[in-house]
Amino acid sequence: MVVRDAYVYLLITCGLVIFSFLNQLFTGTLTAMGNSRISFQVTTIGLLVNIVLDPVLIFGWGIIPALGVMGAAIATISAQALVSVLFFFAVRSEEVIFSHMDLFHHMPWDDYKEIFLIGLPTALQSMLFSSISMVLARQAAQWGDGAVAVQKVGSQIESISWMSAEGYAAALNSFVAQNCGAGHIDRIKQGYRLSMTIIVVWGLFCSILLIVWPDVIFRIFIDENNVLALGIDYLRILGVSQLFMCVEITTAGAFDGLGRTVPPSIVSIILTSARIPLAILLSEAIGLNGIWWAITMSSICKGTLLFAWFIFDARKVSFFTVRKRPPQEKTQGEAA
Repeated sequence: MVVRDAYVYLLITCGLVIFSFLNQLFTGTLTAMGNSRISFQVTTIGLLVNIVLDPVLIFGWGIIPALGVMGAAIATISAQALVSVLFFFAVRSEEVIFSHMDLFHHMPWDDYKEIFLIGLPTALQSMLFSSISMVLARQAAQWGDGAVAVQKVGSQIESISWMSAEGYAAALNSFVAQNCGAGHIDRIKQGYRLSMTIIVVWGLFCSILLIVWPDVIFRIFIDENNVLALGIDYLRILGVSQLFMCVEITTAGAFDGLGRTVPPSIVSIILTSARIPLAILLSEAIGLNGIWWAITMSSICKGTLLFAWFIFDARKVSFFTVRKRPPQEKTQGEAA
């Protein structure tokens, strides 16, 4: 039953994943331009539509039959499609890039190559991270449904830190890229210091919150005593690494803004992969909490190493050197 429902859900959502790709493309482009307002507005509308459609299509309402898992998938795709349409309408009035864009214009192959080389490390990093998370979830399932519930609910609670860090990373990415292209190296360093100051304060706040009041936070979502005990352990252990995770994500945004996506990917791929053998070893010694400690320890190492890498490289002048493209041949219209 579960496998069949999963098959139906993935068949619908993955079959129409083009909308998710388009939304990510629009969001990334607009954010890089320094305009995150449009992305926030249309994404918020999509989320609200998804919230409304989910119960209607899952449980049925009026003449609409109850579709169960299929309804959840249809609600998700419908919301994503709506967001794509809203993006198309929103960018029509944008005068910097989209109003001058010709989708059928031929791009030089060097541009394709550069985009591919910049995006590939991050894509591999994201795919591997998701795969490893599924492996860890399978390991946690050995301790029963409660352990799986703790991981799912706990990761959502933990998102207060990493989602905030991703927001700052996106802003820093845009800021660094624009100033790197303009040759304003001092502004890049100032922007990184300011962002790190803010994110360190936020990371410390999240760590204190999860370590000191894990029972109060987890009880909001699950109140069963046996699951609550597991959830408290999860939040306290993961709370130790929140600061380092925020530092890692924000620093990765700075690297990405410079077009250097390889260093964050190397650190993430190696140390995230290390979670699996580390979780096996620690879980044999201390049980379920060993899996959570494996995640925390790897996050601490990733944040520390990536921060040190950025500081070390930033001391070199060549680190901020902007690659100059060879001049392109002018078209007849441009020559005129």
